[in-house]
Amino acid sequence: MATAGTKNGVSPLVERDPVRARVSHLLRRAALAPHPRQVERLSALSWDDAVDALLAESVKTVTPPKTDEWDSLATWWLEQMLAPDGAVAERMTWFWHTHLTTNAYKVDAELLPAQLEVLRANALGNFRELLHEFVTDGALLQYLDASGSLASNPNENLGRELMELFTVGRGHYTQEDVRAASRALAGWVVDDDGVRLERANAFQAPLIFMGEQANWDTTSVVDRLCDHPATAVNVAAKLWSDLTGSSLAPDSADELGAWWQGQDLEIQPLIGRILRSDNFFDARYTRPRSGLEWWLAVRTALDAGVGEGIWPLENLGQMPYLPPNVAGWPTDNRWLSGGSLLARAANLWNIDYTSLVGDVPADTDTILDRCGLYEVSQATVDALTIVDSEPDLSDEGKLHLRWRLALSCPEFNVA
Repeated sequence: MATAGTKNGVSPLVERDPVRARVSHLLRRAALAPHPRQVERLSALSWDDAVDALLAESVKTVTPPKTDEWDSLATWWLEQMLAPDGAVAERMTWFWHTHLTTNAYKVDAELLPAQLEVLRANALGNFRELLHEFVTDGALLQYLDASGSLASNPNENLGRELMELFTVGRGHYTQEDVRAASRALAGWVVDDDGVRLERANAFQAPLIFMGEQANWDTTSVVDRLCDHPATAVNVAAKLWSDLTGSSLAPDSADELGAWWQGQDLEIQPLIGRILRSDNFFDARYTRPRSGLEWWLAVRTALDAGVGEGIWPLENLGQMPYLPPNVAGWPTDNRWLSGGSLLARAANLWNIDYTSLVGDVPADTDTILDRCGLYEVSQATVDALTIVDSEPDLSDEGKLHLRWRLALSCPEFNVA
């Protein structure tokens, strides 16, 4: 085993299997967890071929079930995330949900399947097309109080969040732009008959938006924002941070955004460029796993599926459709706070490892392989190995302890 450099404050790291360590890193970031079968399949390929293989996958053709219970929809979605195929598409569907948020408690739940279908269908497609569909989605219109908004006195939530969070970001628009956009976006109604534009309530006169006077409407406002260079910079930099675990310097973000604009905001080429960058390969174990990422990684390691249900995610701080606010979930070290780690430990304590993995060898190497940990600290290896010398533990007790140690070690808590 080779010793690698220090990662995320853990030193030294032992490369148990350098090839699989690289593939596991790719899957921790480009997928939602490194499924053992994926690791084996991609380990036989070069890095470029492995990236190509992932990008060739598409969202599975199954569509979200129609339901008026949002937690049932979330359960179905998590089952898709835990499947070993469609890894990048599932990761990107989740990414767009964190960027283009909606809270289930503020909308009619029966509207959410259609929104999820929009995210899944466009996850690897074109950002402009995704945004066009999302802005006129019934659940979003309800969430941001745009349903029933009148041009004569428009609600400004959608106009503001469309610019501040979804596209150009702060500093690239004015309050006058918010007012103009809100008027241009007015007239949409969501009711029992579906989503429709009532033109009598829409603004039908020239407006000045982003310094240009025109007869603005929802379509042209979205197009104008997608054409703005700051949108490509803002969205590309956010995806870069999510996949690499590091932030771009302003000049580098501008360069990446300009390049992506030249790709007509096609999502798949942007992912490919990020995954093939030196920064991506070098940035191993550099950001915390979020609550949902960690839970998915645990369920994947145990080959457990959704299991007892999705509600542990509420304690872990990241339930689908329940973002803390319209900006989504935190992306910083709050995921490694004392409260977060305590919630993770409680989750591990409630798992019956015997029923899930009782027929799987309980040796250190097998458990680390199942967890996708082909690069770990010597301290983690020692902690797992010393379990065998505990005289007061039964074989079942050793099995449980070794799994809990692996699933709570520093390397498993980061991506």
